[in-house]
Amino acid sequence: MAAPEPFRIHVSDDDLTDLRQRLQRARVPDQVGAGQSDPNGAWAYGTDKAALQDYVSHWLTKFDWRQQEAKLNAVPQFTLQVNGLKTHFIHQRSKDTAAIPLLLVHGWPGSFVEFMKLLPLLKKFHVVAPSIPGYGFSEAPKEPGASVVFMAEQLTELMRLLGYTHYVAQGGDWGSIITTQVAGRYPERCVALHLNMCAAIPSTISDFVQVALTMPSWSKEEWDAVRRTQYFMKYETGYQKIQGTKPQTLGYGLNDSPVGLLAWILEKFQSWSDSHGQRPDAPGGSGLTMDEILTNVMIYWSSQSITSSCRLYYETLGLHPSHKEPLQLQPGGLLGGKGTGVLDVPALEIDQPPSNPKT
Repeated sequence: MAAPEPFRIHVSDDDLTDLRQRLQRARVPDQVGAGQSDPNGAWAYGTDKAALQDYVSHWLTKFDWRQQEAKLNAVPQFTLQVNGLKTHFIHQRSKDTAAIPLLLVHGWPGSFVEFMKLLPLLKKFHVVAPSIPGYGFSEAPKEPGASVVFMAEQLTELMRLLGYTHYVAQGGDWGSIITTQVAGRYPERCVALHLNMCAAIPSTISDFVQVALTMPSWSKEEWDAVRRTQYFMKYETGYQKIQGTKPQTLGYGLNDSPVGLLAWILEKFQSWSDSHGQRPDAPGGSGLTMDEILTNVMIYWSSQSITSSCRLYYETLGLHPSHKEPLQLQPGGLLGGKGTGVLDVPALEIDQPPSNPKT
């Protein structure tokens, strides 16, 4: 069995020069409704032109990729052949003899970059944070059909190859759906699951009946949550329809234009990150910086993985006519008979725990 190979990120000087030239030559379209926001605070027409131009200027004049590259390379990264695909992952092993293996999975349009602030807090875990196949520096599947079930099988095999027979998992966005498949299909291996995006949808007539019977007793908070979900599904899922039906067409533009790629990703960070109608890097907003957002964009740009990342929507959502049979998904929350709990926190300020907490 092949051993993991150490991996370091290095974007060539030629590629960085090409990027700079593309940014300088970018043609930014006109805009109407500048400053307007939807009721939920999202930019009304999409990415705000002034914000985008500010990001592009920062990218050109202040953003230091070599510095960000060095920060990323300071964490232990590897690649390993998993069922024929070279898979990239962070593998931060703990010095604690009782450490718990943790599979940590990102989503779209995220990457392993979103875990950089979290890694120093996970000293009690052996952390495995892969790039989903087709994302970042993980090789993309070469054949149709690479849905979340395929991704779950890949990541389960990665954990096996690393020697972890029992582990826990955490996922957000696609990562939540992928790790749910891991835990549901292999409960003897993935013994606990934590999600920061829960999607528990009734899958049988009996389930729907049980839900309907409980509706009269729902609280105001629960009805508010239903309305928020309905709002999101109606007004904030256009990208799913595009990526779920014609990802290749979209990919030509995003893979060729760094400004287009930035605009496509920046809009999601603004509308999904408690920005309250402001830019995601604004004070009191998401807590993200311009450098952090641009570093995430650089992962997609430098690896040319935006098109393959979008294909996961096509392969999973079944929005296209060639998708004849529904995926056999493990339902959310059904984890081999294990107890399940949900914490609904619309907004919460969480302070970083002290470095030496008192017991």
